Amino acid sequence: MSESFVRDLRSAATAGVPIVCVVTHEERRARALVASAFQGARIFEWSATRGWSDDVAVRDPAAAVAHANRPGDAGVARIMLDLHAWLGDARVVRALRDLADARRDLPLVLVMPTAALPAELDRDARVLPLPLPDAAELGGVLEVELGTTTGAREPFIRAALGLTLDEARRAFRVARTMANETDALRVVIGEKRGALRRNGCLELIDADVSLDDVGGLDVLKSWLSARVLAYSGHARAFGLDEPRGMLVCGVQGCGKSLVSKATARVLSLPLVRLDFAELFAAPSPEHAIHEATRAVEAVAPVVLWVDEIEKGLGAATNDPRHARVFGAFLTWLQERRAPVFVAATANEVELLPPELARRGRFDEVFFVDLPSPSERAQILAVHLARRGREPAAFPVAFLARELEHWSGAEIEQMVNAALIHAYGKKQDLSVDHLRAAARELIPLATLYEERIQALRQWGQTRARRASADRRTLDLFGA
Repeated sequence: MSESFVRDLRSAATAGVPIVCVVTHEERRARALVASAFQGARIFEWSATRGWSDDVAVRDPAAAVAHANRPGDAGVARIMLDLHAWLGDARVVRALRDLADARRDLPLVLVMPTAALPAELDRDARVLPLPLPDAAELGGVLEVELGTTTGAREPFIRAALGLTLDEARRAFRVARTMANETDALRVVIGEKRGALRRNGCLELIDADVSLDDVGGLDVLKSWLSARVLAYSGHARAFGLDEPRGMLVCGVQGCGKSLVSKATARVLSLPLVRLDFAELFAAPSPEHAIHEATRAVEAVAPVVLWVDEIEKGLGAATNDPRHARVFGAFLTWLQERRAPVFVAATANEVELLPPELARRGRFDEVFFVDLPSPSERAQILAVHLARRGREPAAFPVAFLARELEHWSGAEIEQMVNAALIHAYGKKQDLSVDHLRAAARELIPLATLYEERIQALRQWGQTRARRASADRRTLDLFGA
């Protein structure tokens, strides 16, 4: 990635671009790459606290830009740090425009954490985001800090993807003090979790759910398991692209979020959650979505979990920010090149824009219906086993047939309520407790018959069914 950045910087200089804005938090790395791009040039830097390295007295930003515009600067590359804090000053903007009108053999490089350029500089400046370090760069830091063997390199490098060089260096130094490799790796992953948390709409999630925890949905689970093969080098040579993701729609409480979380375990990839509520709470949602997708690509390969995507990208509103975020995210879904598997879920399908589900953005669109009797039996067995009960000790199949139109979440709630009944009576869990708990719960499909029926009708023609078992009874006869 650094090599491509250096090439882009050289191309900008060759094209005569007068101002280049390098967007990054890594000042030290940016300075080193600028020096690499402009080999042979003298490098001078400016900051508000130290002035120019060739004239420490020049600390006023406007005067500093004028200083960079002096004649006789051939063969000099100038870097200004954190000038974004003064780009609302008309004097500074005017000085930059004067510099853009002058002829310079090398551009003025502005290193700043955000591309906050005023409209006056749109045609004179080129923005170059500095990508986060790639595996090769992180491997170099790893060798210095940990000196790990070849066999242990890959897990640490993968765990560090998405960190800056300084963040990775600190994480590796702390990892060096750990007693074993497992604890050392946990330190690096913890550092990445903290780095993602600084982007308020992203969160690194522990992938503690496997496909064994998901009852039913056999078609979807088989489809996911087959996608594992597409991540191999042989698959690339064969001509297969890396999987792009899936959109899982359907009835609430039927396992959409659960199977999305299990995807990370199946593919052996980290799981990152994108929260659109946090994104729209940011001062600039448009900037936040660009930063979020950039951060996700930096930690790739990864599974990006977008729960209830219709809440963030559903029916259009009068807020122009919503349209811009929607457009930016759709473009990223279509154009992304990094191996990011997007696992998105939706409940209110009527809010989904048609262009969201178009092929190319997702590999497949699945519909999760109410579970069939056999699937309800699987789900009930999963929840009994999870709570330390042997499913074979219960008439699971008979109980499942009694739970017509129940979702997986409602079956889980029934087991929880039955355990509370049994514990309160100081008895072990029995069939009577389960049936008593079932009588107290009214399933969502009964409370909202019309909505659930409309949703199921939508799924009959617009998506692939997630389950092979077609015996699920229709809510309204036939």
